[in-house]
Amino acid sequence: MVGQPSRPLGALTEALAALGHEVVVHAHDEVDGDLVDRLRAAWRNEPPEVVHAHSWLSGMATALAVGDRPIAKVLSVPTTTNVDPDVQRLERLVWRRVHRVLAAGSTQVRRIAALGVPRSQITVVPHGVDHQLFAPCGARPRKGARYRLLGVGDVVTHHRFDLPISVLAAFGDTEFVLAGGPIEDNPEADRLIRCARHYGVEDRMHLLGPVDDMPALYRSADIVVCTPARSTFGTIALEAMASGVPVIAAAVGGLSDTVVNEVTGLLVPPLRPAELARAVRHLLVDSALREAFGAAGRDRACARYSWERVAADTSRAYARAACGAAPALQRSCP
Repeated sequence: MVGQPSRPLGALTEALAALGHEVVVHAHDEVDGDLVDRLRAAWRNEPPEVVHAHSWLSGMATALAVGDRPIAKVLSVPTTTNVDPDVQRLERLVWRRVHRVLAAGSTQVRRIAALGVPRSQITVVPHGVDHQLFAPCGARPRKGARYRLLGVGDVVTHHRFDLPISVLAAFGDTEFVLAGGPIEDNPEADRLIRCARHYGVEDRMHLLGPVDDMPALYRSADIVVCTPARSTFGTIALEAMASGVPVIAAAVGGLSDTVVNEVTGLLVPPLRPAELARAVRHLLVDSALREAFGAAGRDRACARYSWERVAADTSRAYARAACGAAPALQRSCP
């Protein structure tokens, strides 16, 4: 494994180890010549069977360190879309040097295919969720009689937390709680406060900043709202679903794959506050529907997005990459 330290990377590593893989993580803060040298030195005497990079730059460092040796190279592509021609040239150069590309969902598959990657070289492996940590049962903070809409994520403009704030005026018995940061010295947090004041809902909009016990906070919500303006992996929606909470999400990026419309929640067009308000009303007036969506979301999170399932899918992708890396061994490709 080659990538920047993260909770998902650690969870995947543990799940792969549970399947019997010996996993070594080469974490880094930046990609430079020193990283390539460190990888070459680490693999000189004990080369791995598979190297899994978790960004385009990590993929390039991996390809340079591996060289001509028959080591399978796997790349997980990031969610961000870059229109810089120089970056896109780097992306094309990297995928030509790897044996299998892992995409988190259908949006990524289309983007990678547009770069020229053959679809036969792409495997869909979504991000996972800790369904034991994020679960319907457990402690939850007290809240009043108001319904609670919950938003989670970095307080940045493209997450468009102003959209759920804008619809609060139509629901006098509802509050919007936002968990994430930073809040201090953050122009976007200041803008959200002004937005709440403009709509007359300042007393029902709460900026919590970073929260330590997120599982408990999810359980306290009636609806989790994800309304980003651009592509995202859908991790927040996954955590909400695992917690048994229905989700209203913008139909962008990975959210379109994660949330099943009218089954685990509702998908709405991005940047359409009227559609968002209609979806919120639809769920708030029907407690049985919220409960049904929450139960279905929990089932989907456990069945499709558990780290055990993600590790099994990743392991199969490794086997296919190894087959492509060493065809002379006449392995049977899965």
